[in-house]
Order: sequence, then structure tokens, then C-alpha cells
Amino acid sequence: MAELLPEDVLTNIIRRLAPRYLAMSRCVCKTWCSIIDACNLLRADLLPHSVCGIFIHFNELSMSEFFSRPYKGPTISGYFDYLPHRSSIIDHCNGLLLLHDFVVNPATRQWMPLPPCSSAFGDRNYLVFDPALSSHYEVLLIPRVHSYVRLKMLNSGGKFGPAMDDLEWPPSPCIVHVFSSRTKEWEERLFVREGEAAGNVADMMLDWPYVQDNAVYRRGVLYVNCQAKFVMRILLSKGKYQVIKSPVATEEMECTDLYLGQSEKGVYCALYGYPSVFWIYILDESTGKMEWVFKYSCDIWPALSCQGIDRSGPWTLQDINYQDLCNEDEDVNKEAIVEKKFEWDSDSDNVVDTRSRGKYHTGGYITFLGFHPYKEVIFLCDTLRRGLAYHINSSKIQDLGNLHPTHYGTEMGIQPFIERSFPYTPWLGVFPDEIN
Repeated sequence: MAELLPEDVLTNIIRRLAPRYLAMSRCVCKTWCSIIDACNLLRADLLPHSVCGIFIHFNELSMSEFFSRPYKGPTISGYFDYLPHRSSIIDHCNGLLLLHDFVVNPATRQWMPLPPCSSAFGDRNYLVFDPALSSHYEVLLIPRVHSYVRLKMLNSGGKFGPAMDDLEWPPSPCIVHVFSSRTKEWEERLFVREGEAAGNVADMMLDWPYVQDNAVYRRGVLYVNCQAKFVMRILLSKGKYQVIKSPVATEEMECTDLYLGQSEKGVYCALYGYPSVFWIYILDESTGKMEWVFKYSCDIWPALSCQGIDRSGPWTLQDINYQDLCNEDEDVNKEAIVEKKFEWDSDSDNVVDTRSRGKYHTGGYITFLGFHPYKEVIFLCDTLRRGLAYHINSSKIQDLGNLHPTHYGTEMGIQPFIERSFPYTPWLGVFPDEIN
């Protein structure tokens, strides 16, 4: 059709499609995709297009913090005072947040309750949501090896022996509990593995104690970072899954973690190790082999110092836990954010060019916070103090500002570290059957 019809005629035909089918039409061919994007045919309120901050959950703090940038859109708060009760954030997908008992849209302050799933325990919850196709969402409980072993032991009278060690992981079929906003009920779904397993139960039990087991949902496929050892690629509509092993053995590279995310060219992963080394890979799915392609590596230990940087930074930590502890009025913080409503320039603001300015030294270690979903930019944290934006292609580093919660550290009698983090993209659409 693209070859038979003039572009203006084809454009007029495509623009008559409903938003859902318009979004699906982007996948037909490059010509259709170019027409839809060039003419801005997709409704802006259906697709998140910008990062307005990063939700960060620090170990031992009761609520997740919001590290926010100057933003022209609605004021976003991570305080969630409109919920019956508050808790930390488990996952984020295209503008919606998953908490323990709720699914929340902080851009519109809408929320829906998430009923408990009595049939699963110890599993990891993931949110699946594509506003271009539907306002409905799903929550998946992906089994982890520890909960699986516990369940098997309960069923076998508490016995754990060599036979359990040798079981393949992940199992096939894999039982996944799924909550749908359409039915408002939990159900069991079976996913059959295609290809080899990642290993056996004994292999998986030797994982790092703290990993960011995050996920990416893209084009109907859920990619789950499983214990920093492999990625589980789940085809939701087909009831199948594949195991994608880590680009290299993390033990060989002395990596402490693997972060999975979406960026400009698709699904990315970052392997990073103490104190400040990381390697970036892109998942090549074109041949059907699911291969990790090396993109970039860097040691940014030398890249940071107070020299030449405005240490105030344009981004702001809302310091939610400290406000709650002191019973302070959160409106003060909101007003400060509103007064700074100008757009953050991710290409030129507060830049330190490591290639032209030489090498500097930071005082500690680097934590990976996430990928920018639309640009090849990664978000990092320096010693739980400074937020950073690192441009992969130019090696530019931006000091975003202070993200350290007030009084957070070893003096509180805890081990300070970041458990999970999610770059947040606001969505201004309407919840299905909204109740608030």
C-alpha cells in the first residue's frame, strides 16, 4: 500500500484510525512509522514522552523518595497522602506506579486498589501497562527461586535434598499469578519455556543478596531481570518465555549488579561493579537469537569532583521520609518545585566533559539508577550523594543535584544503599473505572 498510494493520501487514511490501532500501525513498516511520527498523529496524553524524575527506594526507609527535575507539566509528588496508607514503590511502567497495595498515577493522583494474592508468596511483582493500546494494566508475580524452594519444601514435608538442587530453573511450565484491571481478579497462567534453562536451583541460590531485579515492558513482551543472572523474556500473548543469559559471567567481571532498562534503541542492560565501572549492552532480537551486543564501557571513577560544577544542581529531592518524621507541611516543598517550572535541558545543563576537562576524583562509589527511555543517557548516583546523568555517546556528565535523604546513613544504625530505582515518565490519561 505504501508503494501504491501517494504519501498524503496514505497519511489521511492512517489518521482516521482509532488511537489503539494507530499505535499498532507504527509496527507495520518503516514508512507507516515515519508518517505517524512525523505528523504527530498519536495523542500526546496517551504516550509518556519525558522523564520528570527518578523514584528511589533507600534501604530501611519506609517510603520511596522522588528525585525530581524542573518540569513544565503537573507537579508530581511522591508523598501519596491521598492513599488510605502509604508504602514503598515496587515497579513503574509507562507512567503508572506499583505499590504493595495500589496502582497509582502520581501525575493525576488517581489510584486503584490491588487485592492480595493468597496463592503466591515471596514472588516479585511487575507492572505491565501500554497506554497507547489500552488504559488497562496487569500485575505479574514472577516466581523467585527462594519462594519456589520454600513451596516445594512445604509440599514435601520440609525436606530439602540434592534432588531439589538439580531441578531446572526457571521451571517449565512456569506458573505466574496475574492480576488484570479488566477482571479485577487474580488468575494463574502457565508459560512454557522455549530453549534452555538458565541453570538449576543450586546455581540460583548463590545470587547476590541485594540486586535491582527490575523489568522492561516493550511491545507486548516483558523482560525480567532475574537475580542479576539472566533475563526472562516473557511473551504474554503466547504463553511462552525464553531465557537470555547475562552478556558475560558476572563473577568473571567482578560485577555487583545488572540493571535492565529501555532506551533509545530498545532493551539495554548495564553491568556494573564496585566502585565505578560499568558496561552497556543492547539486546539484538533481529535474528531471533536474542544476543547482547556490546555498546560501551567506562570507569567514571575519575570523572567527578566539585571543580567547575554548580553543586546546587537543578534537580530536587523531595525528602519525603524526613518530612514525615518531622510532621512538617509538605506544601513548602511543593511550592519550591512549582517555582522552578522550567524545562530541564538534558543536552546542555551543568555539563562536565571528561574528555576536555581532564580527570577528577570522586570520594566513593557509583550506583546505577536507570536508563533514559528516549535518549542514550544513563542516570547514576555518586556515593548516595549526587545524582548524575551520563551521555553515552559524548561522555558528558551532568551533576543533577543532591539526592541524599536528610540524616540517612550509618548513624541511623543501618546499612545505607539503594534497593531499587525507576526513571519516571508521567502519563496524563484516565484510569479504567477510576474510583478517585
